[in-house]
Amino acid sequence: MKVLILDVDGVLTDGVKYYDREGKVVLKSFCDKDWTAIKRFRALGVEVVFITGDTYNESILKNRNLSVIVNRSNGTHKDKKNFLQEILDQYNVTAKEVAYIGDDLFDVGIMKMIKNSFCVKNSPKMVKKYAKELSTNGGDNVIMKFFELAEKKNLIPKVSYDEIMNKIYELDLKEKF
Repeated sequence: MKVLILDVDGVLTDGVKYYDREGKVVLKSFCDKDWTAIKRFRALGVEVVFITGDTYNESILKNRNLSVIVNRSNGTHKDKKNFLQEILDQYNVTAKEVAYIGDDLFDVGIMKMIKNSFCVKNSPKMVKKYAKELSTNGGDNVIMKFFELAEKKNLIPKVSYDEIMNKIYELDLKEKF
């Protein structure tokens, strides 16, 4: 695996959003162990790219020095599959070298194009038809547990704490909190 593409809401979060009276998202809950797992992937040389429909997530991801594509903005909604070729070209990889994690019907288009597609346990049945089901629900250490699964399936190399930690600290310094 050379590139990991992730949805945000329902994967890094449990999918619950808190809105103000005008319908603007004001709060979501993320799992910190997932942010560390993302750094672990990146420290191994795996590029991590997010495709999200919620502009709320864009600044959070950019503050963490992560690549993000917003597929729903300015009154338009583009299928996530429309961005796959752009990602493949940008990182000079094939779809066989990519993994994807999503949770909802909006992820099915791209899941059909990526053999290594995964979904969270609480995804709808229709999504599970196109992706391998992970052992955890959205927002519950999904990326951390996927990292361990990727090691077990030899999608990424197994490295020791001492080998990886300095690279993780370097990535951490480039983030804004």
